[in-house]
Amino acid sequence: MLIQTEYPDHPLFAALAAHDYPGFAASLLREREQAGFPPYAFQAMLRAEAPEMAAAIAFLAAASALPVVQAHGNVVLYDPVPMKLSRLANLERGQLLAESHSRPALQAFLPRWREAIEGIKTPSRLRWHLEVDPLEF
Repeated sequence: MLIQTEYPDHPLFAALAAHDYPGFAASLLREREQAGFPPYAFQAMLRAEAPEMAAAIAFLAAASALPVVQAHGNVVLYDPVPMKLSRLANLERGQLLAESHSRPALQAFLPRWREAIEGIKTPSRLRWHLEVDPLEF
């Protein structure tokens, strides 16, 4: 196998050469714990798609401003942003990350938030969904 990289000194390549998966996995888990990333944090992603990005972002902003959000101090909502692949099938796509260091806190928050989101008046062509433990963003 041939690997081409701009970062030959990255610990991943040293671990590959040494066949040291356990050591690499342990170091990666330490980094993720220090940064507060999963599996040491729990996440849900609210995604919206509409013909125009402004409509998707406005919907996500409205979802983040719902009163139920303020009632759950253990859950942090980040600003709505366009998705990495922001345009797909003639629709603009945005996302809003919800995160907590407690899975029970996130699980208590999500049904209430979803119910409140369903009350937001949306344009007819706007679609949204909520994904727990998103794989990418």
